[in-house]
Amino acid sequence: MKTIFVLALLGCLALSTFAEEEDHWEDEHKCSPLKKFKVWRQWVHAWGEGRHRLEFSTKVWGNFFRAYPKAREMFPNHVADNIFAPRWQAIGQRILASFGMAIDTSDDVEVLKVILGVVKTRHAEKGIKPEFYEAFRDELLHTLPEFIGIHFDYAAWHDCLDALVSALKA
Repeated sequence: MKTIFVLALLGCLALSTFAEEEDHWEDEHKCSPLKKFKVWRQWVHAWGEGRHRLEFSTKVWGNFFRAYPKAREMFPNHVADNIFAPRWQAIGQRILASFGMAIDTSDDVEVLKVILGVVKTRHAEKGIKPEFYEAFRDELLHTLPEFIGIHFDYAAWHDCLDALVSALKA
């Protein structure tokens, strides 16, 4: 219960700052309502449930750390050195679940602002550099087609992920 209260409080504080910034998420040229829906629907398919989530998470993080080995340094105690270890699998899935919350709430801009505000605050506290947002976007775009298949809408994902990255960097 305390965790929910703290997250809500952090979200409100972050929202007050975030609300004053340019709203990248609502830019219709970047991520239209149809694109948001496609991304949400494809995320549900890619993220899946149960063991599928573990496989998806392992693939995303494996690709990410292969492409950006310095990113492992963002995680203390060498926890990201072995993406097959239960501890990392829990962390990796938790991060992707948070990402999924942003996708799930993409049609409710006020809620999305709170979520992104919390993410920005946590990343600032942990010293996570904004360039890793683009790196994460690139690896998602690389990994998602394997899990979504021929229905993967690259343009929708690219535009909506760009909007999220812009909002996080603002």
